[in-house]
Amino acid sequence: MVPGARITPALIVLALYGQILLFGGNRTDLALAFSGLWFLALALLAMRPWARAALEDARLGSIGVCFAGVLAVIVLSLTPWAIGGPNPLWTWVHGARAMASIDPFATVVEILKLMALAAIFLIGLLIGADDDRAKSCLRWFLRLGLVYSLWAFYDRVTNPFWLFGAPRAFDPHRLSASLGSANTASVMFGALILLNLVDLDRRRQKHPLGRAFTLRNLEPLLSDIALPMLGLASAGTCLVLTMSRSGLLATAAISVTMVAGALAARARRDRMSAPVLAAATLVAGLVLISLALNFDALQARLSFLPGDALARRTIFTAHWGAFISAPLSGYGLGAFERVNAMIMNQSNVTALETLGAAHNVYLQWLEQAGVIGAALMFLCFGLITLRVARGALRRRRMRSWLVGILAVITLFLAQGASDYALEVPAMAALLSLLMGLGCAIAGAPGRARRA
Repeated sequence: MVPGARITPALIVLALYGQILLFGGNRTDLALAFSGLWFLALALLAMRPWARAALEDARLGSIGVCFAGVLAVIVLSLTPWAIGGPNPLWTWVHGARAMASIDPFATVVEILKLMALAAIFLIGLLIGADDDRAKSCLRWFLRLGLVYSLWAFYDRVTNPFWLFGAPRAFDPHRLSASLGSANTASVMFGALILLNLVDLDRRRQKHPLGRAFTLRNLEPLLSDIALPMLGLASAGTCLVLTMSRSGLLATAAISVTMVAGALAARARRDRMSAPVLAAATLVAGLVLISLALNFDALQARLSFLPGDALARRTIFTAHWGAFISAPLSGYGLGAFERVNAMIMNQSNVTALETLGAAHNVYLQWLEQAGVIGAALMFLCFGLITLRVARGALRRRRMRSWLVGILAVITLFLAQGASDYALEVPAMAALLSLLMGLGCAIAGAPGRARRA
């Protein structure tokens, strides 16, 4: 690793946690301020010779074309030449310029935020071009994630009704850390759990003890796995305290799949040592204790499931109808709240009156960007994911990290079907950074990357 690049991963991850702590950057002023920070960080990185070399080696042709298409469709929504034509709403505004977007200011803001996400993706790509630097970035994310999880637990126990001197916006009986929504927090802690599982597995493989259980072998092993074990226990406890049904279910399902796959892949050539098994049992015990202590609250959350499902169905039906009314042009990025107000009526006002997002990232993109803009964004996302998956099949040395990144992507995709974590700027920044790292670790298509 280039000496001048050693500090870069730590600074980038520190900035990301700064955005997470500041309410996820989920205010226009904070979102724009951090967008400027990510642009600046990319510009500074691009001045480094190793970063320029990594960018030239990236081969982002198809991904770049798709993203440029997304930007083109969104920019056209600010003109009369949008794909589906201007929105009829503007005919009622005297002297107004006709366009597809019904909230042009919000659309401009969203364009800047989207470009900032592209900058974060490129930052991840530059950092991940070197395996050691990529591992450093991921482990910095987990170290600071441990600190964040411990703070979140302490804050939940000692100060559940207030955050930084102000009342919490949502249910204070559920852990939301600094992210406002407990469901969004569940994705954050779920990502930490999945990546800590990878880190634990990688550290365990350094100590092929078989079934040996001696004090001489035990000390270096436990000292090496202590951090990921503590990270798993703290993030798992915080995940339980969010009481997020979708977050708990998705994280548990993906974790079981990852662990089962790893054990099956090494069943014939490796055996889990007794100390690791004992430590894993301890972590599982701590999480189960947390589940037991919060059993009544979790049971109450499950009892609300039919009512919440009905509310979600009302939301999806209303906003699907809005999409069908403007399927090609959409209503412009950032126009959700205005669309929500326009489609509110007596039959759906209870479900829509306090809504800030569609609780379905796919439907929200269709509604705002139209079918063509949404399809291009989904294709861009899919191409990145496919590249990471191919890298996981091709590489050996970094395969488990790529599997971990794929697991986090799957978690975001699953949660995005019923909630809005990706609408929170810090969560979108986290996913963009991981996807950039994954693309770089996987290597450019057609170019050999050391195993």
